[in-house]
Amino acid sequence: MKFKVEFVYKLDKEAYVLARQLEGDGFSLSVSSRLGGASIRPVVTQPRKLRSDGSPDLEVFTFILSHPEDVVCFHEGNVIDLEP
Repeated sequence: MKFKVEFVYKLDKEAYVLARQLEGDGFSLSVSSRLGGASIRPVVTQPRKLRSDGSPDLEVFTFILSHPEDVVCFHEGNVIDLEP
């Protein structure tokens, strides 16, 4: 499943990747899930992001990297794969 990286940040000792889903419908995560080849936690949230018309943007998800040092592999605009 393809995603486009929208934003990447570190907060304290955690690293987050906000990515837009480009294909597919729903998905679920497991302890072996990977995003762009990096291990992620099996938890996903949706940030409060709005479209230009003010409606919620429900295609953007926040992933937490299992290893914060992997954050250097993610760059805004890159298209990456989610391996659920």
